[in-house]
Amino acid sequence: MPLLNSQTGEPRRRLSVADLEGAAQEIRALVMIALHAAGSGHTGGTMSIADIAAALYLQHMNHDPLDPSWEGRDRVYWSAGHKAPAIYATLGVAGYFDDMSVTWHGEPIAQFADIPGREQCVLLRKLGSPFEGHPNCHKLPGIEVSSGSLGQGLGVACGAALDAKLRDRGHRCFCIMGDGEQQEGSIWEAAMFASHHALDNLVAIIDDNGLQIDGPTAEICDVQSLASKYEAFGWQVFEIDGHDMGDILAGLERADAVHGRPALILANTIKGKCVDFAENVVGYHGVPPKDGRSGEESLDRALECIGVTDIFSTERVDELLAFAEEYGRFGTQKADEAVPKFGRNWWWNEGEGMAATMDATRNGFGIGIGELGADERVVAHGADITDSIRMDRFYQPDGKNEDPDRMRRFISCGIAEANMTSVAAGFALEDRIPFIGSYGVFVTGRNWDQLRTTVAYSNLPVKIADAHGGISVGPDGATHQALEEISLITAIPGFVMYVPCDSIETAKATRAAAVNGSPTVIRFAREATPVATKDETPFEPGVANVIRYRGAAEQFVDAFETVLSSDYTSEDEDLAIIACGPMVPEAMRAAVILKEEFSVETRVVNLHTVKPIDRAAVIAAAADTGVVITAEEHQVGGMGNRVAGVICEGDLDRSLKLAMVGVQDRFGESGEPWELVKLFGLTGEHIAQKARELLGD
Repeated sequence: MPLLNSQTGEPRRRLSVADLEGAAQEIRALVMIALHAAGSGHTGGTMSIADIAAALYLQHMNHDPLDPSWEGRDRVYWSAGHKAPAIYATLGVAGYFDDMSVTWHGEPIAQFADIPGREQCVLLRKLGSPFEGHPNCHKLPGIEVSSGSLGQGLGVACGAALDAKLRDRGHRCFCIMGDGEQQEGSIWEAAMFASHHALDNLVAIIDDNGLQIDGPTAEICDVQSLASKYEAFGWQVFEIDGHDMGDILAGLERADAVHGRPALILANTIKGKCVDFAENVVGYHGVPPKDGRSGEESLDRALECIGVTDIFSTERVDELLAFAEEYGRFGTQKADEAVPKFGRNWWWNEGEGMAATMDATRNGFGIGIGELGADERVVAHGADITDSIRMDRFYQPDGKNEDPDRMRRFISCGIAEANMTSVAAGFALEDRIPFIGSYGVFVTGRNWDQLRTTVAYSNLPVKIADAHGGISVGPDGATHQALEEISLITAIPGFVMYVPCDSIETAKATRAAAVNGSPTVIRFAREATPVATKDETPFEPGVANVIRYRGAAEQFVDAFETVLSSDYTSEDEDLAIIACGPMVPEAMRAAVILKEEFSVETRVVNLHTVKPIDRAAVIAAAADTGVVITAEEHQVGGMGNRVAGVICEGDLDRSLKLAMVGVQDRFGESGEPWELVKLFGLTGEHIAQKARELLGD
């Protein structure tokens, strides 16, 4: 039954196979325009799922776009949340956004009042837009559950399907997954559950395109034969051509007719389908057209390949991109307005002198692991995002050429963080030094029990590359912005945690982790941030650095003196800012603002080792100044509460004012990295403003 009127049960519209094929191409076109406008996002999987999405939403399932919460609707759970652009375009074509205003954080924007609903999906990944990098069920109608962490949707669908049976309701539950996602162990727990409970109102669909981020799925961690595996788990399996509309519709009908067990539709698809430069190309998993608007690998070429230039004329595309660009400027202005103002503009590299070199801390990890790869004892493990976190430098120390011996010691684990952790523990038991890595939300959260019970309880020296820490991950949104790891890891006995301030210090921390004999997390970020240290800057694990502003210089880093806290003598500063990670350069910039505009002297404490914490440095900062601000790109209190605890135990012979700067008990969102830093109050200006408040100025 096609799109329904939930009040009458009558179809709102019926589409022929040809209509559905045309709708799938419109979905593809909207996706490609949105990806280009965003400058990031997932091309490959959104192209491969478009035909299935069109068939499911526009013809097969029972739902009403004008009544998204209708109790009798069929439910679709997108476990593969990175295909969000396809979800948005499909919902738009189905009519879910027809009456939706263009908003910024939920507030309508009058200047965009005439923009049609389906075209709003070009606001993908823009700050303030509901079209986040991964789906947020609170921001858009038609999305059943927020997703983005692979392997979880099937379990959610199982729960919803079982609830429908318990309540004797007739709706059906669909779950859309990827083939690489089948590497997650949680998938197979859910598959077993569905069969055990005979969930014949559940249909799982696998977009089997054969590729994942690191390469062909068969080479990364082979999951085939998926048909045989699911059949062995008690499922009825149907294999279809995921790009033949008739075959898709027939497969959905056959799956609906299954009784007594769950059904799986295994759709053979082509990653990047209909875009010649992206078809079956690994490199187009998570990037937009590389040549921009025009060229061999461009938006214009993609639209030409899709065959939609008649309805997406140059003029229409220009209008859509202009809308997205104008909305982006609106968000940037809002972010700028969130930054406290002072006597002059102190922002990075916008004034004379004090030039800061920008480099991503992940690059420092790449340098460190590249050096460590020469040691036969070191092994590295990949979880399908090897290049993104710079783990590939282990086997490509020059960034280009693979070293055969190192490749032998690189263990590809697939999208399976929990198992990767246990595998690394096995290597550690055999006197190896294993490094594992992924985005922080996956490699310190999803596998927390393995880190606690297998790694830490056994005191195994597994090293964790906790990548993409903080809000500055940017457009991917909340699901990929790790804001909780300091709390998660420092609560585990025996763990060491480094949160280095820049790329140079990250390389030092990586080297230190390899020789400290303890389970260790190195937290680092994705975005390029200011380099605040030099090769000769001291770095001693467990000993904080004290940083003092000595006056303006041509280069930002030259304006400061840095010494080990154990070598520092108080200069009777007015306050101390204790920071970690990329908030250290922000704290340094706050020190500049406070000195130059208000003659306030600031002691910046770089707490690069969050655990074990440098108690002496923390207590001295509090005792010497009486005013302490903690600063972290993390849920507020992750580091700050540890600092506060040390101070409270320090038996200070004076009163103390303390404040914490960090993310204020909320999830992140999509936006450009520096927009988010500004909006979330994580700038040097915000720290300086807080200092002024505490000092009573």
